[in-house]
Amino acid sequence: MINKSRFSNILERGELSYYCAVLSVIIMPVRVDFLPPVMILWAVCRILESIYQRRSFILTDRSFLLLLIAVSAFYVWQTLGLFYSLDKRMALLNLFGRLSLILFPLVLISPGQAIRSKVFTLMKIFAVFTVVYLLFCFSFALYRSLNYIDGRWIFNPVHPEFFYQNYFFSADLTLKQHPSYVAMFAILSSVICMESFFSGAYRAIIRIGWLFAGIFLIVSLYFISSRASILISLIILPLYLIFKLILTGKSKIAYLLMVTILCMGAYTVFKIFGNSSGKFNSILFSEQASNKSSRDPRFLIWKSAIKIAGDKPLIGVGIGDARNELTKEYISLGKEEMIKERLNAHNQFLEVLLESGITGLIFFLTIFVLMFYIAVKDRNLVYGTFTILVFMFFIIESILYRFAGVSFFSLFSFLLIHFKSGK
Repeated sequence: MINKSRFSNILERGELSYYCAVLSVIIMPVRVDFLPPVMILWAVCRILESIYQRRSFILTDRSFLLLLIAVSAFYVWQTLGLFYSLDKRMALLNLFGRLSLILFPLVLISPGQAIRSKVFTLMKIFAVFTVVYLLFCFSFALYRSLNYIDGRWIFNPVHPEFFYQNYFFSADLTLKQHPSYVAMFAILSSVICMESFFSGAYRAIIRIGWLFAGIFLIVSLYFISSRASILISLIILPLYLIFKLILTGKSKIAYLLMVTILCMGAYTVFKIFGNSSGKFNSILFSEQASNKSSRDPRFLIWKSAIKIAGDKPLIGVGIGDARNELTKEYISLGKEEMIKERLNAHNQFLEVLLESGITGLIFFLTIFVLMFYIAVKDRNLVYGTFTILVFMFFIIESILYRFAGVSFFSLFSFLLIHFKSGK
């Protein structure tokens, strides 16, 4: 039983909100579909805590408020797109799916004392459950790959009906969750693991454990098979390590690492394009490779999106009609596969431009400008790394098209603001 005094203390510290935050970071990498009721519960708990505390939200920094205003302005402008969208049903679904863009900022712009003091704990819980989820994915892939035939175990990871599918790769590994979102979770979690490794608050054995967890997450990116995520991780993680070493007073090691990375990059470019790499180039630029490249529809999608956006540059086609307009363009191009899958813009900035025009894109870019400003002002390396991470993913995917991307972006955009290194 919780007595009145204990319950009062829970409300005063904002522990109900903290428990909801714990549930959110556990559910997000495992089964994001279960997150909406927790978000609603979190909002209710935050209202109860505010009523009990009998004081207004405490905004510790004006830049946080500006970020909330920017996010709200973007969402309101997208809401206005409902009125000139022809497909009202899709517009409403998109608006409802992006509601967490507003909900998470409202509960996190002034979180309770419990969340403020345990942001790093929440981050580590997210990283741990991302690792747990990926371990489950690998275990299930192994289970599906083992068959007991004629008294012996046979390992065959290839799908019996679709020979080009492997249980250990891409969507087959991530249990039908979109690989790009799982890759995003894994990269951020690996940064959290590195942050834990550098923390002086842990014994050596625990720090080594975090290091191995981070390595496991990085290796998992290969099996997740998102080529863009691998490239992004090769940019994000060295950047994080270099700046982390500089901030911790190990500038010489940071500069050595920077020079090493530059040399490795130069060597790789030379091997690809140099005269001594004729064999590699013949493979890279073979007819088979060219055909495979031509089957990647991204550039054609982006070209179509820019063409459509040019017709209504200021306000866009509406939040409900972007995909329909793209499909019409695919029909005119005669791209059957793209028509069948009704592919979105595969670029969040182009998606916003399509839906809300240049005006909406300006609102959207303002969010990133403020996030970068806050990261630099507060010397918040993890927040800066997260900002670069989502910015890069937004270039190659329409991340806010799915709830997993919306909730990930909105939650950590405001949670990580309150992070203090090692706390």
